[in-house]
Amino acid sequence: MTFDRALIATFVSSLTIVYTIMILIYAIQSFVPLGYSAPVMTLRRFLDETVAPLLLLFRRFIPPIGPLDLSAMVALFALWIGSGLVQQLIIG
Repeated sequence: MTFDRALIATFVSSLTIVYTIMILIYAIQSFVPLGYSAPVMTLRRFLDETVAPLLLLFRRFIPPIGPLDLSAMVALFALWIGSGLVQQLIIG
């Protein structure tokens, strides 16, 4: 089975979209009270384990401005820029 570069670049793009959605859900769930049912708590734990480490990296350099935390926005921009660079390197 051979993989061509465009397919791998598309896979990287797909992973970027999935991680972007996860960051957005993580940011929204911090504002909206979702309750404490088992599926909701499982989703929160999953997002804490996958998204929070990236956001903590940016929170070291960008402190919250009052109740507004800009780390998710900066993380999204960094993710998109990094993804674009990786895709360009893969395609050539």
